[in-house]
Amino acid sequence: MSLALYAYACSALAAAGRRVMTREEASHLVSSLLDAHGVTGGARLFDRQRVVGLMFGAAELFFEYDSEGGSLACAALVYRFHDEPRPGVLEEFFAEEERGQTDAGGGALAYRPETRSLLLVRTYSAPVPGEEFARDIRQLAAASLNWGGEVLERVAARARK
Repeated sequence: MSLALYAYACSALAAAGRRVMTREEASHLVSSLLDAHGVTGGARLFDRQRVVGLMFGAAELFFEYDSEGGSLACAALVYRFHDEPRPGVLEEFFAEEERGQTDAGGGALAYRPETRSLLLVRTYSAPVPGEEFARDIRQLAAASLNWGGEVLERVAARARK
């Protein structure tokens, strides 16, 4: 699996946490994912920015450290709309999630209007072992690809009716 790392200076995700995770712990979790896939140079990921993005194979992932809430939000892009979503499309996506029959990879569906992005988001308020984090992110990434492919087609067909 190939990974490409990039960073953002401003926030693109909203994170919320219950327990305080330190910036160093958040950086370590993302670094452990990079290390697990042979990518080096990921130390001190959140020094100058709140959001770090990477391509995980075909999946686009974002990691945002929330210093106020002390949490790490991990998001996988499902779909980025070119324009505002047509009426009924987002509602159909959330209805699909509510039915609970489609694997969300441990994440919850979220729409970010400022970027017109539909995401699967999983938030960590406490560190987990690196192997567990890497497994969780692989599941989130795989689910986002399914939601952006097969589920998108189903939802679009229902929204057209």
